Amino acid sequence: MNEVEALVRAGEIEQAAVLARDRAQWKRAAELFASLGRAADAVLCALQGGEWRVAVEVALQSGDEPVITALAEEVGRDAARAQSMAAWARLARRDDVAARMLDATAPAESARIWYERGEYDRAARCWERAADEPNATRAYEQHLAQYPDDAPSAVRLAVLRAKAADDAGAVRALQAAVRAGADDEAVAMLVCGLVRLGYEHGARDWIRQLRDRDGAWSVNPDDYADRLPKREGAAQRYAGRYRVVREAGSGATGRVLEAVDELTGDPVALKVLAVGDDRSAAFGRFMREAELARQLDDPTLVKMRALDPEGPTIVYDWMPGGTLSERIGRLTLPEVRAITLRLVRALETLHRNGVVHRDLKPSNVLFDPAGQCRLGDLGAAHLGDLGATVTGGLVGSLPYMAPEQITGSPVSAATDFYALGCVLFQMLTGRLPYGGPDFVSQHLGEEIPVPSRVRRGLSERFDALVAAMLAKDPDARPADAAAVRTLLQTCPWEQPVDLEAPRVSLIPSMPAAAGDDGAALTPSIRREHAWTDARLERDVLRVRVPDSERARLAAWAAAEATALQPLHDVLDDDGLLELRLEPLGERVPLAQVSPRARSRVLTALASVGVSLAAPEALPVAWDGADAVAPLDAVLTALGVTVETL
Repeated sequence: MNEVEALVRAGEIEQAAVLARDRAQWKRAAELFASLGRAADAVLCALQGGEWRVAVEVALQSGDEPVITALAEEVGRDAARAQSMAAWARLARRDDVAARMLDATAPAESARIWYERGEYDRAARCWERAADEPNATRAYEQHLAQYPDDAPSAVRLAVLRAKAADDAGAVRALQAAVRAGADDEAVAMLVCGLVRLGYEHGARDWIRQLRDRDGAWSVNPDDYADRLPKREGAAQRYAGRYRVVREAGSGATGRVLEAVDELTGDPVALKVLAVGDDRSAAFGRFMREAELARQLDDPTLVKMRALDPEGPTIVYDWMPGGTLSERIGRLTLPEVRAITLRLVRALETLHRNGVVHRDLKPSNVLFDPAGQCRLGDLGAAHLGDLGATVTGGLVGSLPYMAPEQITGSPVSAATDFYALGCVLFQMLTGRLPYGGPDFVSQHLGEEIPVPSRVRRGLSERFDALVAAMLAKDPDARPADAAAVRTLLQTCPWEQPVDLEAPRVSLIPSMPAAAGDDGAALTPSIRREHAWTDARLERDVLRVRVPDSERARLAAWAAAEATALQPLHDVLDDDGLLELRLEPLGERVPLAQVSPRARSRVLTALASVGVSLAAPEALPVAWDGADAVAPLDAVLTALGVTVETL
């Protein structure tokens, strides 16, 4: 019997362990030190002898976190060893240890483990090291949804968004970071983002705050140009293949990006979901849209090219002609007929495949390079037996929603024909059939509107067409696409009627001062009471409020809440403040939106210190799934004077 084992039999365990170590009996020394609870000594002995599995087993059994951390770092120095020991750690149900072992040599695999554990911040940092910026962005977004006061992570998210050519998203992240107490470097990055977006007034305001703390900061906004990554080269590529050109649109749950497929050279549209919970209703609608778009192939539907489930992102053909919303009020009768017939064919394709669209509206009708309209956005579509009852709250857009859809009764092809009737009325007259805000009671109980009473000179035969399409009883509407075509043939589409909607003369309320970007604003031809910013190539709303609202506006602008209308810029104007806002869609009372959307709005308002006496009456933008609180409506409800420019 050797001396080590003799000491063990005599109960002299510590002496036996020391002797085994001195004699380089590493495995036995590790076992003996472990039995004494001296995990650090045991792990050191195991490592000396190359007994990596013993070292990992001892460390995990000890639960000594400093020892586990040191061991994970040592194991992670060798890729093959890290893979082997990480597998052993996962068998021991210590995924966190496995992730730490893989951090250095297999960051992408480490990121997936952290992500599975819900540790999104650590996952994001690993994905950054793996150069997987889309997944890193998604993980940071989910982390910040849980921990909105994590300023460093908000700054990292801003950098990634800037690399993806999403300067607006970068600015929103930096506003959240500054609100959470980020340093002056983050403020300088915010200045850079605002300048890129064309909001020099807002940038100069932040520069003043920087210089109040440190006069060494430059007064020239252009000197901050390199504070965020530039949108060039690989930084503009999404999913390794699509070079982003610009953000074409955004909503409460996602964004649409104009991009170029660098493999084919074709322009494409990237529809990117931006909600954090993969189990959410929004995610379900998004993936259902992808599945339907994959199955259906018709020239009257927007064509899907690919799906990236990791984004998640749907890649569509780019529709350069814009949407029908932008053409309402400027269409001739032959153009109305051609668009209507295309939409009838699109609905016929859907219905033949057992699908009810449920969200036909002008913004979902897009125009391809040949000028032909195509129906898009199948996110609200219902797949299954036509006539099935749809549960889970309203899905669709209230201004175009059939009575049975509002009440939760079975939907059918007639449901889509009702929405088509609403769109047809709007194309004929330049306005909605029911003007709101109480769309529910109007669709359910008001008389069917008569288009010839709205547009002088329009034949009464169009009245009969609209009356059939907007019948309250679905059984009284056209039974199928063929019946709709028959009705369309009864109308005089060559009638010489001027369908140009009345124009509202919008004159700037104040001249543009020297250096003011007001000179870049012109009245929008797409939206009433909106302005087109020539440099941004987008529409903005302009309102004016008292200077006393400055603090409230600062909180609103800094809030990272999709349920609040985006506030782009605030300009001083002789004791008043001029605001530049993102345009929103149709408005309904908060009481009429889904409970989930209502809760999101109230939570967002509370986050900026707004408490309303009668919140249910607040008009909000509502698309059938998500609601957004308009800033002007909130201020008006608070008794603040709001002037629309």
